[in-house]
Amino acid sequence: MGLSLLCFTCNALLLKQTTSVLGASAWLALLIRAAGGMVVVWLLALRGGRVDFRRAITVPMLVSRGILGALGTAAYYVTIGPLGPGKATLIGNTWVIWSALMAAFVLHETLTPKKILGILIALGGLAMLTGVDHDALGRFGRYELIAIAGALLAAATVVVIRQLTRTETSATIFTSQCAYTGLFALPFVMAQWSTPTVAVLLLLSLAATLAAVGQLAMTEGFRNLSVTIGGAFQVVLPLLITLGSVALFAEPFTLAQAGGAALIIAGCYVTVVLGAVKK
Repeated sequence: MGLSLLCFTCNALLLKQTTSVLGASAWLALLIRAAGGMVVVWLLALRGGRVDFRRAITVPMLVSRGILGALGTAAYYVTIGPLGPGKATLIGNTWVIWSALMAAFVLHETLTPKKILGILIALGGLAMLTGVDHDALGRFGRYELIAIAGALLAAATVVVIRQLTRTETSATIFTSQCAYTGLFALPFVMAQWSTPTVAVLLLLSLAATLAAVGQLAMTEGFRNLSVTIGGAFQVVLPLLITLGSVALFAEPFTLAQAGGAALIIAGCYVTVVLGAVKK
């Protein structure tokens, strides 16, 4: 999970550089991410890794993982512009709560009060970190509904991943995401096509490689961690991205954001350490 956080953080910072500074299309970034992931699993297969490409696109459970993951990622891309990164990130990261609740019913994982408390503390810190105020949260419309739907889809994806780790390899599970994300993004790329520069292609390819390693590491993490504890690790991601943006892009970091960062760390500690079930 730690490796996945590192890779996803670097991936997000590279995407910020290519989309915000160099003007690359978000849909092109999504397509290259899917293609890069397929290359990574193909290389794993060549080195003897267990990857079943046919199962990844035909077995119903794997197909559901691919489609849910593609739709959830697309929902975030669609809402980050109209809602702003703060509100979109806050709503999107509520998947941590929804997945814990789903896992309790579907996978029969134990959901203790301390785990719930830790998640709520971390999400409160996320609200402070991303700068979402009460007025912003009070506005509710079409894009808010899309963001909530995306969070629910992401939660369902994590529960499916956790279930699939019992029978499938991480590479095969990841292949399903790559295949269906690529199919979903391709029409939008073709409709908005403009020839990217070599620099954009190189940076997006690097970002795709990092995303692939991060996704494989996260899937492997969920093989050994519960949905709640694995999700608590992922709540730290916006904090790492914010700190990286401050260091690399000179973005401001206010006292309120520092307080939010402290709450995220405290919430994750409550969930992972204090909320652990003693056997």
